[in-house]
Amino acid sequence: MLRAFHALPTEARVQEMRERDYVWCLANLMLDEEELQEALCPQCRAAMEQECCPGCGKPTGQGEGAKNPAFDEGRFLRMQRGEMP
Repeated sequence: MLRAFHALPTEARVQEMRERDYVWCLANLMLDEEELQEALCPQCRAAMEQECCPGCGKPTGQGEGAKNPAFDEGRFLRMQRGEMP
């Protein structure tokens, strides 16, 4: 959040902030993001919600529900049961 306000943790204005100030700022940042999304057309909104590479902007396909190719479900289930891998 400090990045959004171009503030460093060592600045007096930041050190004077309380937890409720951080919560208030974060809530307002979320509301601003929602307002931005509501103003977009359906195609732009869908493009905005898609996960993209921060370098080139191409879709990564790594949103919620994406499969992790390195995940070993069998090993996970064995460890869940308390068995050693």
